[in-house]
Amino acid sequence: MNIREMTRQECTAMLKSARLGRLGCVRNSRPYVVPIHFAFGDNFIFSFSLLGKKVEWMRVNPRVCLQVDDVGGVHGWKSVVVDGVFEDLPKAPALNPTAPAIDQQAVSDYEREFAWSLLQKHANWWEPGSFNLGGTPVNADSHLFYQIKIETISGRQAFR
Repeated sequence: MNIREMTRQECTAMLKSARLGRLGCVRNSRPYVVPIHFAFGDNFIFSFSLLGKKVEWMRVNPRVCLQVDDVGGVHGWKSVVVDGVFEDLPKAPALNPTAPAIDQQAVSDYEREFAWSLLQKHANWWEPGSFNLGGTPVNADSHLFYQIKIETISGRQAFR
């Protein structure tokens, strides 16, 4: 078996085609890893979630990672890891009175619409983030869109 580093272009192509990844976050020196559905676009990972442990942890420590893999067999696999920073995409951001005069609501709306446009390309993209345990739909105010601003991307591939 041979293992090689993947190029940035190969990593990006894999992220564009993937839908499921494993999000890692840390709080009080304890790791927490959960599967998420996501979409890749413009140096960001976009996702949708209910409020809960992962969102709470990411708000405390926004440094996160996402791992995506394609396991074709024992002697053929690819794995990409993204390191980045969690950011809420709020519905109505608080305005900063000392910030330059730009329409913060318009910026937030654009980011949310962009995230939605990428996520909705996948069938049933909203299901993992809109049902609680037991499969009960929840109130729309209980969920949020978020993004991970990509800082680094790396990948490896094994082959015969």
